[in-house]
Amino acid sequence: MISEELKKIKSFGSSMESSVTPEDIADKEKELGVMLPQALQELYLTFHPNDPAFTEKGNLIPLEELKIYKRVYWTDTIITILPFCQHERYGYGFEVSRYHKSKDIMSRNDPEDPQMWGLYVLPETRREEKHLEGREVPCNQSKLSQWIMEWLGYQQTMAQPSVAAVNKDKAESYWKKMREHLPNTFYHVPPEQLSSHRTNFSVNFVEEPSRILCGSILYSEMAYFGGRTDEELEQLMKQMGFKYIWMKSQDGHPIFNSAPPQPPQERELKSIAPVLQFLCKFAGIEGKGAKEESIERAGARLGASLPLPLEEFYRYLPGRFYHSYNVVRPLSGLKQTKDGKLDFLTENQAVYHWAAELNSPFLYRRANDGVGEWNAYGILDGFLAAEFLWALACDEKLNLVLWELPDFEPPMLSEGGKLSPYLYSIAGITDQIAAGNTRRLYQAMDGQAVGLYDSEECTFWFVTKDETLPMVRRMQSLEN
Repeated sequence: MISEELKKIKSFGSSMESSVTPEDIADKEKELGVMLPQALQELYLTFHPNDPAFTEKGNLIPLEELKIYKRVYWTDTIITILPFCQHERYGYGFEVSRYHKSKDIMSRNDPEDPQMWGLYVLPETRREEKHLEGREVPCNQSKLSQWIMEWLGYQQTMAQPSVAAVNKDKAESYWKKMREHLPNTFYHVPPEQLSSHRTNFSVNFVEEPSRILCGSILYSEMAYFGGRTDEELEQLMKQMGFKYIWMKSQDGHPIFNSAPPQPPQERELKSIAPVLQFLCKFAGIEGKGAKEESIERAGARLGASLPLPLEEFYRYLPGRFYHSYNVVRPLSGLKQTKDGKLDFLTENQAVYHWAAELNSPFLYRRANDGVGEWNAYGILDGFLAAEFLWALACDEKLNLVLWELPDFEPPMLSEGGKLSPYLYSIAGITDQIAAGNTRRLYQAMDGQAVGLYDSEECTFWFVTKDETLPMVRRMQSLEN
């Protein structure tokens, strides 16, 4: 069914052979009382669970450990699921059967190529014990054979010795260049199914002159290019004209987000109210956020007042902006974790969480992998001021213009640099609250533009209300 395609994916990685035999599969089927679909049999006959392709976010469950789970779907139907892939507590598997209680009948929709589901295989709460979702595989309903090919191709991409990442939304003519340079895919959709085709992972590859893979998850803005050497990827990126960052490097290139920055030095928190007032006026909003009684109620529930900048952040940010980009937890849902942290912000793709701590100036960050620890990542005042601007800039209804300065280099901000004559502190304090943080805010053109510098990503953004402003044209001319 997909045997040849699996061998092709395998050729991009390890030569480790499977230890599973057809007899092992027959024994497992007898134990489970279920016939395993052909696509799954071919997966186990081709790949070993210890293959490096499964070292990323999705491990192949060994054949001998496969077991069946039952979950209630709606109120009348019980679906039997057989997971074969697992990351942390979450698993992905195919539908074996469903029992309709009201009709007292058992059914199987497509035993040859069944539908995929996502579920918790190690639930910790009652909600997780009941969880069953057909659109978390990872994001669209999919058939087993297609999902295996897409998922495994993505895994093999991330397992390559060298990996570079590209933002698809910012790369000029991304899909056109992909078709030109990496035209092949592992999974070919029959023409009659194109209209109803749903993709979870997009994986392309090329074999000549170098063997290179590119994989991405549908809902992610990032695409990952994997190859055997840094040089091969550098040549490809040059040909495609993409700006990229390194996720894995064999030649010593700096790795993006490989570790949090050095812990900041503790300092006294400053009020960011003047900065937030400036940003509200700049964006044309009133800045009426949480009511005072809500802030006081949260403090009483927690047993102490929130750190001052966090109070001000909630006081000035209207609730409509809580989901404009990153997700802000409302005051009513703010509570301490077991380790005393106030988890108040989630990255828009749930990769990271940010937290505060009562009676502390520090900002903490933790990866959303279920095992990561909180690391001191910055100081609350400067981080929250920058996050406030980001929430406004990403709101579609405000119609603010957010654009990244091309070919930016940090020396442009130094005294005598190209940008320094145009940039000023906001309310006289954004240079102070930048201490200990990776982001810094500026105002320009008498408050008609706001700048945001991210030292971790080495990127500079401008936010304006009109893309025809002389400031915009002047800044864009700096790249020439």
